[in-house]
Amino acid sequence: MNKRGFIFIEILAILMIVAIVGLIGFSVYQDVSYGTKTGVIIDKEYHASWVGYSTSYVNGRSINIPVTHPQRWTIRIQKDNKDLWIDISENEYNSLNIGDCYNCEGE
Repeated sequence: MNKRGFIFIEILAILMIVAIVGLIGFSVYQDVSYGTKTGVIIDKEYHASWVGYSTSYVNGRSINIPVTHPQRWTIRIQKDNKDLWIDISENEYNSLNIGDCYNCEGE
């Protein structure tokens, strides 16, 4: 590979790292800026378990590796014009309805 190819790969790697750090930072900021996870439930979603595949290369050959994603129960809560999706247990999911106040015992 020539020098231009290596420079291109280096630039691409740097951009990918910056994008990943940015996404992590945004996620942390969103969690911190929301504060205590209390609020009115405005949406609910169930995500069934599923299997995806990750490709790995060994000795020049590609191998598909199965990656299992577990089932998830999520709710979207809102307070002070901010909203946040959070994971909850199946029992909590089944006992809560849209419009209920999540974690609002003391409020």
